[in-house]
Amino acid sequence: MKNIVIPIFLLASVLTSYSQSNGNIKKGYAFYTISVPGVQMADENGNPIPPKVDIGRFIYIECCGTGKPVIEKVLYDNKILSATLNAVKGSAVIPGSELSKNNEFKITAKKGNSLWKVELQIPGTDPMPEQDCKNIVIKYKVKGKTRILKLVKETHLMTMPRY
Repeated sequence: MKNIVIPIFLLASVLTSYSQSNGNIKKGYAFYTISVPGVQMADENGNPIPPKVDIGRFIYIECCGTGKPVIEKVLYDNKILSATLNAVKGSAVIPGSELSKNNEFKITAKKGNSLWKVELQIPGTDPMPEQDCKNIVIKYKVKGKTRILKLVKETHLMTMPRY
């Protein structure tokens, strides 16, 4: 009987060690907003200049525990975007503006997890990647190892008109 109990105990401890999460970030939710200026500009000859579309991007991530994740890179269609990480107060958030029709999206962290908002900007003068991106990669570090989280869906949120 002793020969059976010891291997079962060792097997159980090995299996529970593999059941731990493979990274700090559990889930990610990518969003973008589009705003276009309301007044069309004109050049010195009176020809209209097409308005420039302003695309704003952010990602909510759910992480194990309350520790701040270490994000190395965020790639949108293989273009590197600079990321700013902010903690979300509470365990639930409705992304976007409360004044728009974004109430159908609600992100809730599981017990023991925390939510973080990753705000994305373009570095330098490069253009922002096109809207509705399908290839989003977050590279982050956990215990000295680089992990990758891939997101395949980006949700468009409505914004208030801009003038």
